[in-house]
Amino acid sequence: MDKLALLYERMKKLRESGVKMKEISEETDIASSVLSSLYSSVLPMYVNLLSSGTEPEAALDQALQQVNNVSKRKLLGCLDDLYEKVCHLEPRLISAKNGERPFLDDIEKEAVRYLPNAGIYAGLYLAYSASSFSDGLKVEPYMITSITDGNTMPKVYSQNMSGDYYVGIGLFSPFQIGYLMFNEQKRLQLALKVIYLQLPILEYPDLIKGIYLTHDYNRNPIARRILFVRQGDEIPLNEFAELRTRVISKDQIETEEERAYYDYTCHTEDIIKSMMLVSPDKNIDDLRREKRILGFL
Repeated sequence: MDKLALLYERMKKLRESGVKMKEISEETDIASSVLSSLYSSVLPMYVNLLSSGTEPEAALDQALQQVNNVSKRKLLGCLDDLYEKVCHLEPRLISAKNGERPFLDDIEKEAVRYLPNAGIYAGLYLAYSASSFSDGLKVEPYMITSITDGNTMPKVYSQNMSGDYYVGIGLFSPFQIGYLMFNEQKRLQLALKVIYLQLPILEYPDLIKGIYLTHDYNRNPIARRILFVRQGDEIPLNEFAELRTRVISKDQIETEEERAYYDYTCHTEDIIKSMMLVSPDKNIDDLRREKRILGFL
């Protein structure tokens, strides 16, 4: 089936799902009157003529004779871009009139645009960062999965020290910026873990640097450097569930690679901590006191 016919099928699906032509117009930057003429007159006649055996170019010429606001040259010139934009539209991504959740809608819409970028990061990784338990290197399994039908962002998985894995979402832009977002607690509890990735300017990288923000065991925010080292393609989830996070103490580091990972992630300047410390005076002396206490930790 050619692209004009595919465009018609996609527009039918959107319209049947309740998406208005005005909303499609806003997302594609094409006047709604032009889209309406395409959808209601040009494309259905074009598809019918094709099915009756008419050659595509003749079918398009005949279909365009029904309207006076659609140019063949302009239509063919923007067809690829129009089809791509329409394919990226999902009914659930169209905001309600009252703008109930514009921020989340915007993130999801942008994620759809960046789906081609996500595939090059799919795979199994070991992540290296500073341990909260001791002066050592924490080694955590992570997995970034391939996009499946209906998803706007890839699922990502991480393992904790207890052997439980968390499910999150990933977002990979073409601007060397990536995010992994998890809720580290069970449902009905919110404890976000956000990893900010510095994506290399190359495809299928073996090593990705980043910084992750989470909470320590006292629910105080903490940020650390983190390194993702690719281990291979993604594996079945049941196999990932068997992997475990571990800590290599500083005096047990043996390989040159582990020493380099430790030196990059585990020094004092690679960790930023904060703590809740409020005195009855509630003045700026609390800030100085917090910094002194953190210096001993």
